[in-house]
Amino acid sequence: MVAHPFTFSNMELDMTFESRVRATASLSGWRTPWRTLALLACSLWMTAGLHAQEWPNGPIKLIIPFAPGGGNDSAGRLLAKAMEDRFKVPVVVENKAGANGTIAMNFLRQSKPDGYTLSLVSTGALDVNPWMMNLPYDPAKDFTYLGSIVKFPLYLAVLPSSGIKSVSDLVAKARAEPGKITYSSAGIGNSIHLAGALLAHMTGTQMTHVPYKGAGPAATALLGGEVTFTFGSGPSISSFADTGRVVLLGVSDSTRVAARGQVPTVEEAGVKGFDSVSLAGVVAPAGLPVEITNKLSTAIKEIIDSPEMQQKIYALGMLPLSSTPKQYEAMVAKDREKYGALIKAANIRAE
Repeated sequence: MVAHPFTFSNMELDMTFESRVRATASLSGWRTPWRTLALLACSLWMTAGLHAQEWPNGPIKLIIPFAPGGGNDSAGRLLAKAMEDRFKVPVVVENKAGANGTIAMNFLRQSKPDGYTLSLVSTGALDVNPWMMNLPYDPAKDFTYLGSIVKFPLYLAVLPSSGIKSVSDLVAKARAEPGKITYSSAGIGNSIHLAGALLAHMTGTQMTHVPYKGAGPAATALLGGEVTFTFGSGPSISSFADTGRVVLLGVSDSTRVAARGQVPTVEEAGVKGFDSVSLAGVVAPAGLPVEITNKLSTAIKEIIDSPEMQQKIYALGMLPLSSTPKQYEAMVAKDREKYGALIKAANIRAE
């Protein structure tokens, strides 16, 4: 096929920045600096536009900052399958657990902003870690926000053999035995950790935090009797509740969750004003081309808003929550201030 006279050939499009400069400077009659810069800018603009039009033409990697088995992992795998169906390319989930999402976020920060490496991210890595760690990334500058996808209500769970029948029982036991009541979480500063810390702070009790690398391992720790309780997401705790292996005493949201309407809110169970949920969304490295950003953000929002996806999300005990990139970034910024205040008030520190 004969190339159009006003298009760049593949060879020209693959030229490096330096080679474009040299080629442009050597064109006869185009030695004027302004003309050279104009032609170079046109070349780069057309190259970026073509690459954006071609995207995606290969596998997309979706990073999950936690171990398999938790709410983030479940939400991420649902989204990955839907994106595969949408874009007709493989979407590969890769779990990179550790440091409450810091390892995954730093990996993403160092990745190329080409639309082929994304990350699902929840509260801790963007909102909590800045108050507790010296981060290798800046949550406000190093990422392109694409949109929120779900909200995670957490369920306060204990073993049937514990003898704890209600939130009031748990609080009473914590008051009677300061420091002996333990709870597991998905990591220091994770939303599960913050829910437990908030419960202790609001009830004036001492409870001991035991961090694990993910909500799945945190739930397993409860099953093994390693801790007294945990705040588990729907995906990590529901199956154990259904089989009677754990008892759900309360939900961390301000309203009951329809999928488990019999479980009262923690506030209804006696802790007035308690409300602690986690927001999850999708981000890419900073510098993602606008065209690819628009394609991804539009696709993610339409996927989450679809009745089929919403039904799947509700079935996992989560709540669908779609947004535009700007809305998502604003929600993260607001939560960052909220959790900063909690961390200071409850004296939460990296352990």
